[in-house]
Amino acid sequence: MIGRTISHYRIEAELGRGGMGVVYRAHDELLRRPVALKLLADQIESRAERRARILAEARAASALNHPGITTIYEVGEEGEHLFIVMELLAGRSWRALTAEGPMEPKMLARLGAQAAEALAAAHAKGIVHGDVKPENIFMQPDGRVKLLDFGIARQTAAETVTLSRALPDETAAPDAKIVGTLAYMPPEQLRGEDTDGRADLFSLGVVLYELAAGHRPFPGPTAPALMSQILNESPPPLHSGTAAVPGELARIVHKLLEKQPGSRYQSAHELQVDLANLGRDLELGALLPAAVAGKRAAAVLPFKLLTPNLEDEYLSVALADAVINELSASGELLVRPTSTVMRYGKQATDPLVAARELNVQVVVDGSIQRLGPRLRVHVQAWDARDGVSLLSAKHEADLADLFNLQDKIAGAVARTLGAKPAEQTTTAVPPTKNAQAYELFLRASERLARLNRWDMRSAIEMLENAVQHDPRFADAWARLAEACIQMAVTFEPGPQWFRKADQAIRRALAADPDNAEAICARGQILWSPVKRFQNRAALRAHAQALRVNPGCYQARAQQGLILLHVGLMEEGKEQFMSVLAANPDDTRTVVFIGQAAAWRGDYEEANRYMSQALSMDPGSIWANLFMPPVAIYRGELERAAQMIQAAAKVLPGEPTVASLEGLLWAKRGEKRKAERSLERALRGGKPVLHTHHLWHNVAGSYAMLGKPAQAIAWLRKAAGFGLPNYPLFRDDPHLQPLHDHPQFLRLMAGLKKEWNGYRREFGHGSESSP
Repeated sequence: MIGRTISHYRIEAELGRGGMGVVYRAHDELLRRPVALKLLADQIESRAERRARILAEARAASALNHPGITTIYEVGEEGEHLFIVMELLAGRSWRALTAEGPMEPKMLARLGAQAAEALAAAHAKGIVHGDVKPENIFMQPDGRVKLLDFGIARQTAAETVTLSRALPDETAAPDAKIVGTLAYMPPEQLRGEDTDGRADLFSLGVVLYELAAGHRPFPGPTAPALMSQILNESPPPLHSGTAAVPGELARIVHKLLEKQPGSRYQSAHELQVDLANLGRDLELGALLPAAVAGKRAAAVLPFKLLTPNLEDEYLSVALADAVINELSASGELLVRPTSTVMRYGKQATDPLVAARELNVQVVVDGSIQRLGPRLRVHVQAWDARDGVSLLSAKHEADLADLFNLQDKIAGAVARTLGAKPAEQTTTAVPPTKNAQAYELFLRASERLARLNRWDMRSAIEMLENAVQHDPRFADAWARLAEACIQMAVTFEPGPQWFRKADQAIRRALAADPDNAEAICARGQILWSPVKRFQNRAALRAHAQALRVNPGCYQARAQQGLILLHVGLMEEGKEQFMSVLAANPDDTRTVVFIGQAAAWRGDYEEANRYMSQALSMDPGSIWANLFMPPVAIYRGELERAAQMIQAAAKVLPGEPTVASLEGLLWAKRGEKRKAERSLERALRGGKPVLHTHHLWHNVAGSYAMLGKPAQAIAWLRKAAGFGLPNYPLFRDDPHLQPLHDHPQFLRLMAGLKKEWNGYRREFGHGSESSP
């Protein structure tokens, strides 16, 4: 077949063959692209049946639009040949991975979660794969997983298509309706019973067991022996072998291999959540600071209004937020932030399901009933691992006494979870005696958690009214400062919001010098363009905020960011890991962990975290702008070009994107194109990120273009405006051509001295170290 043309596809090489046919690499002469072309093998059935089978495969797969499922381009026939054309994949099948021995658990959890996500997408369309095995799962070079060969997929809806496949003689099954590869078949399929998506989960469990242990769970040497094991025997416990298999991974895999479908995971989505959570736990476990590792994670869901009305909607978040703040301040638990749990506010959610999705061991929820001027609140806490109730309590109070109600609820939950001494029952001092000011404060806090421009503006108006009612209300001033900073950073860049925040910070600290939120906000202002990035003062402010409130993760994140920029990458990474432990869904923090790796020169780790961030949020500004340099450092120039194009779509007209283009053209030696891109970057207006990142890209570009004077000038600007990163400039491959230049050496000598000062005050072992 090599060299022949079928339709407009020229066959170039054979990729593989099996019972269903032969797969070739081919070239699409019409669209000029490489493809995979699958020719259906001759079978006993009639041509009409063959045609029906291949059309069923194409219909099944083409109904699925998911990055983890192979794309079908065309189905057709020419002469005697029935064929399917699909995307051509680079990489390796999981069969090749099984030959390498037991897989590292972090990688297995990450890949397994992707496979489960793809199956969930198929099952949601009513399609069961029916032949999940290592040969039909592919890992691409970038680590992404693809499911292949829906050749015996069947619809689970009313229009059912069941397709047969010939088995090799040595594994021939007694029932011609049994299809797929015997070693990976679920018991119900061997029994000839109806199957659903849970059959795919059993098959995936066999694959995951094989990858984890290095051998199949059912190793029967003959078809009868193999079938007997699958139907009647339990696989050897994963943790009993020599491979280091975490207990949670063993639990997940053995649950998939239950004989009865009702005892397995009931959906691929459930499996995907557990594997993704396990992957994150394993990734974090080895990297978390000792002070964080081993802590229980908790989530407080928005309380449900039993008599919903818009006027009382703020109470749902306000009561939950009070409990979150109480638990966070103790430092004993890793508490998911309010913004993360907001999505559960307006939907009926089983708290144990939410706990699984949030990857926590403890979950708190509650209900609110309005009784005229009074509120009745029922609060509950659950151990998410076994569903045992830890707390069930009811509280009542007048609406005018909201603070004391919050304090009672938060205290009861904190004592139950061990985040507050059981004997500590004293009531906290209210932050204001003005009931109207406090209600405005709570309403504003609920709006802030929605994280959009219009609610942010509305919250600012409410907070301004609150401090008019009580000018000594420090918490309201601090929250107003935070809202203004968010407006400046996220929605409406400009100095006016920073000035307004600065004024609010002064009022907050005048009323309460130990207000952690205000101290943190002061640190944010100090490390901003309007204050010309006062690194040392900002780091001291955030350290003070964390001494007052160890659970102030905003301060921890900001401290990590500054540490990263001043060249203390390991210390910064530790702070980011602590933040990520409390909020695993924080894409921005994942990006910064990747950036810390990139600036240390560990481009493999950087690529892994950046790729994870992009998969979490393809529209992430930080991931789209920080990922291309990593690809350039790795020498993946074509991939970098694709990433820059994607970033340009997310951020049209963004000057930082132009600077990345300049970096790429310089790396390729395209001097004129590089210079044009750099000119666009430098006259393109204010970038969405801090300007020092753009200047660093420009400096690296000019260095590679053989223009040391320009490179050093822009590097000096970056160092003097928030990026005095001595180790980065010392080790950056793009700056290598500058290493013998006298001006570069003078600049680096000054930066090294500054860096040593940061190390003494904020590095590991210092009094101000994180």
